[in-house]
Amino acid sequence: VYTVCGPEFGQENMGKTAIIVRALYGLKSAGAAFRNHLALCMTGLGYTSCLADPNVWMRPKVRADGFKFYEYVLIYVDDILAISDDPRACLDAIDKFFPMKAGSIGTPDIYLGAKVTKVTMPNGVTAWAMSPSKDIQEAVSNAKTWFK
Repeated sequence: VYTVCGPEFGQENMGKTAIIVRALYGLKSAGAAFRNHLALCMTGLGYTSCLADPNVWMRPKVRADGFKFYEYVLIYVDDILAISDDPRACLDAIDKFFPMKAGSIGTPDIYLGAKVTKVTMPNGVTAWAMSPSKDIQEAVSNAKTWFK
């Protein structure tokens, strides 16, 4: 990607051609380029993109006790949620391609605005649940502000 320098680059550089090495976020094709790079990294780690939602990645796993299951990674731009018996290992592998902020990896509490909590089902099985309660509370608060 290149540009022809304008007056903002100084009189001595005006009219010269400059090669842009970074700052790809401003390009129209940046989203598609990121998605392609993400797909290469995730397929390289053995994940397959879900046909119903390309932001959901999955791969078969076998626990130490022989139990077969699917490991899921939900990725939406810079929000990542790993669902596995060892989610830290999933995130550490992805971190090699997309460095994560220090201290940002931990037990989830919010994902894409939804509240995430661990629950115990009536049959004793532990599961994760998502609730839009936080978004709904904000929407109600905003509505109260608008309709005063």
